[in-house]
Amino acid sequence: MTSSNPLDQMMEAASGALARMDYLACEARCLEALAIARDRGNWAYYARILLPLQESRRQRRMIATEGTVRLGSSNLAGDMASWLERMGHGALVVTRPLQPQTAAALSALAQAKRRYVEVLFADNMVEAESWTLRSFAGPAVTCSIAPPPTALIDQWIACNGETRGKPSPSDWFLVAAEALGDAALAQVDQNLRGARRVEAIERCLRVVTDHEILHQCLGAAARAAQSDTVHS
Repeated sequence: MTSSNPLDQMMEAASGALARMDYLACEARCLEALAIARDRGNWAYYARILLPLQESRRQRRMIATEGTVRLGSSNLAGDMASWLERMGHGALVVTRPLQPQTAAALSALAQAKRRYVEVLFADNMVEAESWTLRSFAGPAVTCSIAPPPTALIDQWIACNGETRGKPSPSDWFLVAAEALGDAALAQVDQNLRGARRVEAIERCLRVVTDHEILHQCLGAAARAAQSDTVHS
């Protein structure tokens, strides 16, 4: 029997999408349910929603980084729609002279077109000795990492079985995303508690939406908020 609870209905739909391996649909339903649970202050349910959300995002990341990856956009021609067509599914690090707004718009377009695409912005030219990753959504976050190997910069590379055992743009992309998410988490005020801590960490997930540790910390914050509510 189908529940009349909107949260239950959304999560039933999310579970069905996850079983069908429609990870984008699962993610969308989870985000809708998360918003309702947050508004109701139902932190126990909020924490449970994070499990399928994290899994759908993990799968999205895996599909993207096993596709066509490009590190750098200094000589990238065409419009964003053509980039998506070139990738199919994949990942792109947008660099100068393009702006962070370009990265944000590309991410939004990929989402609208239901593409498994990951986007980062590096606030530097590709020749820089250090690449400065900068958030284009959520709180302002930056971190610096070593640049990719020169041979991997500014070109479309299909990350398939032929790239195994070789320097991979996917490996660099994953390390970069992890570093930016870590930097976002490090900015969260450790004195925050309850709903305020949940909100702060949730905003960090806008910086790197599939960051594993951020999901785990958000779940812990939600469970703590629930405990505080029960004992208040």
